[in-house]
Amino acid sequence: MPVDPALFNLAKPIESDQPWPRPTCPTCQAGYVGFSSPTEQEGHASIALRGHPAFDPEWVSGTFVIRGQCENPECQQAVNGTGDFNVGYSQESYIDDPEYYGPSYSKYYRVTHLHPPMLLMPIPQSAPGQVREAVLRASRVLFADAGLAATALRTAVERFLTSENITAHRTTGSFRNVHERIKEWREADSQRPPVADLLFAVKWLGNAGTHEDSDLTTNEVLDGARVLDEAFHRLFTGPDIDAHARTINTAMGPSRQP
Repeated sequence: MPVDPALFNLAKPIESDQPWPRPTCPTCQAGYVGFSSPTEQEGHASIALRGHPAFDPEWVSGTFVIRGQCENPECQQAVNGTGDFNVGYSQESYIDDPEYYGPSYSKYYRVTHLHPPMLLMPIPQSAPGQVREAVLRASRVLFADAGLAATALRTAVERFLTSENITAHRTTGSFRNVHERIKEWREADSQRPPVADLLFAVKWLGNAGTHEDSDLTTNEVLDGARVLDEAFHRLFTGPDIDAHARTINTAMGPSRQP
């Protein structure tokens, strides 16, 4: 399962008259989460401006809460979310009405937190536990802090290298940078360069996320997750499928061993 396309849509402002994305449930990973209409709370400053003689609807802003639930009847996991909203021009830019002709407005919702978090990317069962935890950490902060999410994905790469016995320390005790560690891992096996290139890409995004002036977007982090997902597919899922194929070939039919 690749990175859920619904996450890319949740990372964008959602217009009030548009349906909400339905991400894959993080609990059962079989159903989809359907969201109800947001409950809004207009901000104090926004309310104060309503009496201004030049009041413009675009001045309206505030926060919202939203509730979702897995549509799988065997799961029904509840999902609670928060975020910010503002009023802006609608995609339908003008109202064509005999009584009024002018710009139409919509509310736009920006998700900042979902709990439980949506899974940023699928994690192969055979992936080391410490790698899994790094991906889960990135999932928890995906909408709240894109830079931190990218850094967590880089940590997943570092933890993978540790699981491969590529040490994080020099003999002097100082830390080795992740670029050097990926190079060592790549050079140990002639089959690894294509996967190493994917790991380097995730490393660069993680580096960008750590900068003080980082301007990474949630969608850019999701692009990085797509790259890491492909790396994990080649590292973990592909070999598992190959091994399963060998058991079928050996049995010359379905492998029914317990």
